[in-house]
Amino acid sequence: MMAFHLLITLGFRFISAESLLPQPQNVEVVSYNMDAIVKWDAPLTSLKNLTYTAEYRMPSTAFFHTVCKAIKEHRCDFGDLPSCHGNYQFRVRIELEGNTSSWVKTPNFSLKKGTVIGPPNVTLVTKGGAVEVNIQNPVLKISSLKEAYSKVEYNIRYWKKTDKKDVFEREMVTEQRVKLKPLEPNTRYCVQVQVYIPMPHNNTGQYSKAVCVMSTPNNTTTDRERRLSEGLVVSLVTVAVAFPLLLLVPWIIYKGKRFLHPKVKLPEHLKQHLIDSHQYPYLASQITSPLQEKYDHISALCEENPYNVLTDIPEDNLYHVDSGVSVEMPEYYNAVAENANFDMPYKNI
Repeated sequence: MMAFHLLITLGFRFISAESLLPQPQNVEVVSYNMDAIVKWDAPLTSLKNLTYTAEYRMPSTAFFHTVCKAIKEHRCDFGDLPSCHGNYQFRVRIELEGNTSSWVKTPNFSLKKGTVIGPPNVTLVTKGGAVEVNIQNPVLKISSLKEAYSKVEYNIRYWKKTDKKDVFEREMVTEQRVKLKPLEPNTRYCVQVQVYIPMPHNNTGQYSKAVCVMSTPNNTTTDRERRLSEGLVVSLVTVAVAFPLLLLVPWIIYKGKRFLHPKVKLPEHLKQHLIDSHQYPYLASQITSPLQEKYDHISALCEENPYNVLTDIPEDNLYHVDSGVSVEMPEYYNAVAENANFDMPYKNI
């Protein structure tokens, strides 16, 4: 009988092991720009060294993914969830020395509906009496604002810095560049912008910090525009001067290399001629000058009838040489010499 009672007692303790530890309190999901952080409070208990485990799942699946295990903090950052679309369910429990509490589950949570959209980045530019508002969407943890929502709108409010009570508003603006006009000239205006997601999500974001600027009269150029125009002109002039010079530098280098190291090689005999002409400049000058032939013209005359004697010499009996001198054949010359004595005057030509 006692054994049966002991068995029942042990079974009861095993079955109710989870209920021995209290549950976490005030479990909630906080989301900012598509992140997901689960927060909770510790239970009212005297137990110490409690740890926590947090998990999540999508309703379409039955399996939970553990993100934070055996932590002592009262929050768990789930980081980058798989998608910004759909719903998520989160749960947390307490653990102590092998014992655990029961899970505390959150309702299904939609990031697109439940997240808080942060303020956009706003810059102002004054143009011809109007103020141009440039809006840059906040950065999300998952995806981008345009990808997460099919339609994104903006609410703009602006006022004179000297009169904060009189506020002007422009709602449901779809453009990210908006001109505010008419404005009073030479007046400082302040602007704030918030993101608005229409139905079915109906999510209103946070307003940006107030940005102020001085309006200008109509058809006037601001100092910023003037500086931009001057900088643009200087840049164009610099590029116009520097670009041709940059193109000429490689060409000059190329020509210099070609001049110092020509590709065409001189023939060997011309190289030798140049070397010889360098060693013997006088001889080279004599060789390169045109050759002139010099010769003496000799005439043989007979005292009695020199012309008859000479003119009777047949042409075959004359001997011609390169020096320009015509000489009769030796046999005939001896015969004439025996019969007549004559002088042989000559002259140089």
